[in-house]
Amino acid sequence: MSNSDRSARRADEDARRRSFEWRWLRFFLPAVTLMLSSCNPPVRQFDLKDQPLSCDEANRASYDALRGMGFRITSFEPAVAGRPGTLKGTSSEGGKNERSATVIIECTAKGANVTASEDGKWLGQLDFKHAYFLSFTAQLALVNAQRERAARLAAGEPDTQKRSDLQVVVEPLSGQAAKLDFDLDLAAGGVLPIRIAIRNPTDRTYRIEADQIRLTRSDRERVEPISPDAAAARVASARVGESGAPVTTLSQQVIADRLRAQLLTAEEVRPGGDVKGFLFFPGGNYTRARVVLTEKESDESEGFVVEFND
Repeated sequence: MSNSDRSARRADEDARRRSFEWRWLRFFLPAVTLMLSSCNPPVRQFDLKDQPLSCDEANRASYDALRGMGFRITSFEPAVAGRPGTLKGTSSEGGKNERSATVIIECTAKGANVTASEDGKWLGQLDFKHAYFLSFTAQLALVNAQRERAARLAAGEPDTQKRSDLQVVVEPLSGQAAKLDFDLDLAAGGVLPIRIAIRNPTDRTYRIEADQIRLTRSDRERVEPISPDAAAARVASARVGESGAPVTTLSQQVIADRLRAQLLTAEEVRPGGDVKGFLFFPGGNYTRARVVLTEKESDESEGFVVEFND
């Protein structure tokens, strides 16, 4: 066979091979495209983009949504303008099959973007994203309800949630939760902030003695609050694990000022009024709180015991 014949034969074989490859690609590529297009939209429909939330609201809704799914928060850096926030949590179902998740929070001029994913998974994210989407939108509904109620009250409309008796809420912010209000890892310094809210729908004035509020530990020991200065000293001296790095670079005075700014300082709650603030306790496992309010005119005291679920 001459060289020209061999060249012609090779050219013919190359042409047949390219024709076969093209036919195969024409069949295969549409199938891949269809498969991808059928997978992506269900994931994208659970995106949380441009949510009508402030940065603080987005941080809280993201945190509560992950907790609402049964995850324990292991680390949390709240988002601020110009810096994304990161939320991490773990969940163990029945003592096995531990799962971990990461939530990224971004604050933009249009609102907030929240991206949640289950760690260690490239495929199979749909179930997690769907569950987080439902949990987040439930938190968003609460935010909207609070906004609407605040707007009605500001407009002078009657409070439809009003009750006729004193209402006392005592909420411990354990673990990473304190960062939502203080942007500080108070737990690392052995400090437990307690949020207290008192509403008085009655026609009587009640005295509040905040320094007499007590928490009961699991060993039944009653514990009194510590001052912002004492709490700040604990946080300022706290160190991170084996590295020995400080928990915060803020000075003790700056920390104390930040805690004092949210301290419960009200001495009384007037008719139709409400008061809010924080007290600080040594870290520990507490089961309940006791708050005593004294009716100013009669000098009669009324005690409230609030049980903690966690």
